[in-house]
Amino acid sequence: MNSQSFSTLAGRVYDTLRSEIAHGHLPPGTRLVRRSIAKQLKVSPIPVTEALLRLESDGLVESAPMYGSRVIAVSAENALDDLALREALECQAARECAMNVTGEALALLTTRAQRIDAVMQAGADPHDKTHDEAHGDFHLSIARASGRSVLARELRRLWFRRYMHLAWINAAEHGIPACWHQQLVAAIATRDPARAEAHMRFHVRWGTPRHQDQPNP
Repeated sequence: MNSQSFSTLAGRVYDTLRSEIAHGHLPPGTRLVRRSIAKQLKVSPIPVTEALLRLESDGLVESAPMYGSRVIAVSAENALDDLALREALECQAARECAMNVTGEALALLTTRAQRIDAVMQAGADPHDKTHDEAHGDFHLSIARASGRSVLARELRRLWFRRYMHLAWINAAEHGIPACWHQQLVAAIATRDPARAEAHMRFHVRWGTPRHQDQPNP
């Protein structure tokens, strides 16, 4: 197997396991047995080992002597820590995006926001994996458009897809304002970093005990 083929296989295993973890199909504490995963994905154990090391670096997997690898357990404390970190990263991304976003990137954000809002308002199945991915990609696109690649990279290190999944379920159960994501893009489009940050903070905190009144339009 050449290095490119190995890299491709390891990447495929990584993407598959990360998605399964993020969507709750591999719950916290689940043992990740290399040979079983290799057999299931029809690869050798070597790319599985590489994928597990990457997931461990992401903070999604932990390894212990005599036990092997498992999906990392999530306590109430570290979940709240991660949520606080997500808020800090997303709010900074919104500020930077308002100052640095290009016209082309802003148009793409608007289009994506319109699609997500349309699906949410139509009452789409909140457990649909495709919608979770589109929702997560929208938020990551804001971070990428900020011109600060570190923001997108660090957001991905969180349990980001799971947060997107839970946010979608929350929206389905409790409802969201009309044009929810389009309002966020409109705030970024003002090129006012303070306004963009305020809307993002409101957006991230929606439906949580830390929810606050809607920022000024």
